Amino acid sequence: MIVYIVLVIVTAVKVNSKELCPRVCTCFSDYVTCRNVFSDVPNMTQEIFHSSFRMLRVTGITRLDLEEDLFLRWNITSLTQLNLSQNYITKIWQKAFYSLVDLEVLDLSGNSITTVDSQTFYNNTGLVSLSLARNSITDIQQSTFQTNIKLNHLHMSGNKITSLHADLFKNSVEFEWVDLADNSLTDVHPSAFRNNSYLIHLYMSGNKINSIHQTHLYITLHWDRFI
Repeated sequence: MIVYIVLVIVTAVKVNSKELCPRVCTCFSDYVTCRNVFSDVPNMTQEIFHSSFRMLRVTGITRLDLEEDLFLRWNITSLTQLNLSQNYITKIWQKAFYSLVDLEVLDLSGNSITTVDSQTFYNNTGLVSLSLARNSITDIQQSTFQTNIKLNHLHMSGNKITSLHADLFKNSVEFEWVDLADNSLTDVHPSAFRNNSYLIHLYMSGNKINSIHQTHLYITLHWDRFI
């Protein structure tokens, strides 16, 4: 009888573990990788993830343009790291990441994003590292990073950004690393980095900057040309 009870318990654990990992995913204790998990949102099957993982990597196609918080639907709101790089993303609904209040690292690089709504990262107040590199973004709204006071690393190289609003980074007081290389910037507002006293690396090579205003900041500037 004792042996039988043990076998039942072990079997139950295995079944539950399988049910808590979607078929298109590979799950570990705190890390999950999935392919095309958000590719067909209207027809996607409701599945449940195990609650202990904190890092998610998605490959394939991801649809974030529909007005739904997919992370809330699947009860995966405890993420601290989310990698959505090279997922063919073209548009992001303004509240797509609202339930991810613990998010610290977000990678959206290598997609086809053209615009970022000013509310996209509003609820991600703990965000430390954000990558929007290698997209097609032309403009960043003034209040895009208004609540991201812990943001330390920002990667926006390889876009089509033409200008930076003077107040764009005013609340990101913990900036240390900003990469704006290979955009279409022609100048930098003299007050653009006035509140970023910890900023030591500012990459701006490959832009069209002819001159730069001297500010009170001592920044290690990395650029190889002003053309």
